[in-house]
Parts: sequence; structure tokens; C-alpha cells
Amino acid sequence: MTAVTRPSVRAATVRDAAEIAAIHVRSWQAAYKGLLPQDFLDRLDASDRIERWQDTLRATDWSRSGVMVAHPEREPVGFARFGPTRDSDDDGSSVGEIRAIYLLPEAWGKGLGKRLMSAALARLTSAGYSQATLWVLQSNARARRFYECGGWLQDGGLKCDDSLGFPLPEIRYRKHL
Repeated sequence: MTAVTRPSVRAATVRDAAEIAAIHVRSWQAAYKGLLPQDFLDRLDASDRIERWQDTLRATDWSRSGVMVAHPEREPVGFARFGPTRDSDDDGSSVGEIRAIYLLPEAWGKGLGKRLMSAALARLTSAGYSQATLWVLQSNARARRFYECGGWLQDGGLKCDDSLGFPLPEIRYRKHL
């Protein structure tokens, strides 16, 4: 019998930017298939996101925000990004936000998402936030089940992001820390 090692979750560094960009694109292409226009998903390219991730990781204020990566082996297979809420109806000094949590499709269902979420929530708690929020595509039933199983509750927040050229209706979830 092969021993199963517990996957590591650690703070991301600028050296992780290319892997995070690839995870971001591949997970969008899989998770949003049938939910977003296929031509949009087909045009996603990780190389277009590497510099943005490098800039994000360089500018991270680790006292209030961050990016965590999960890597069961050497290469990251998932990431979570968190920081103060960006919502105008909440107080960014007490409400944190899970801004992104994505895994490569082959890593789904193995507990890595839970590990990443736990690590991100622990960081938000240690930064002094008393609540956390996240936004999820309203039609993304898989993600909504994941959040609800983790104790997240819808709080009535709704928005429609059209910055990509098509509507993305999102709902907000909240959790007390």
C-alpha cells in the first residue's frame, strides 16, 4: 500500500505566477463550460495572465491579504486569493473576502479545495477579520454546493458583472469567522 501524504498549502510567491495563471485558465475552462460562452473560454490563455499574477503577488500586503497555493507534489494544483472585501456595503476592516479559489480539474474532489479554504479563512481570521464573503456565479451549482457544505450562507447580495462583454449574475455568500 502506498502512503498518502497530506498536501501542503503555503503562501504563494512570485515564482508561482505561471502555475497560478495556468490553474486559473484551466479551471475556468472546465468549471464554466456550459455556463460561459465557449468561444470566450477557448480564447483564455495562461500567458496573458502571468504578468498580472506577478504584479499581484509582488504587491500583496500579507498582513491583510494573500494568495495560498496547494501542492500535493512539487507543482501547485490550486490557489486561493483573499483580502479585505471590495464591497461598498461592508467594512473592509472587519470583513474579508475570498476573491478566488480554483483547482486544476484533475484535483477536484480530493479535499484540496477544503484545505485551501481553511488556510485562507485562517489567514483572514489571524488578520482580524470577523466575517468573510465571496461571490459565486449564480449558475455554478458545483461551487455553490462546495461553499454551502463549508458553512457559507447566501446573504442576499446580488450583482451582475458585464466587464467581460456578457452578463455574469453573481450571488454573495457570507461566513462568520
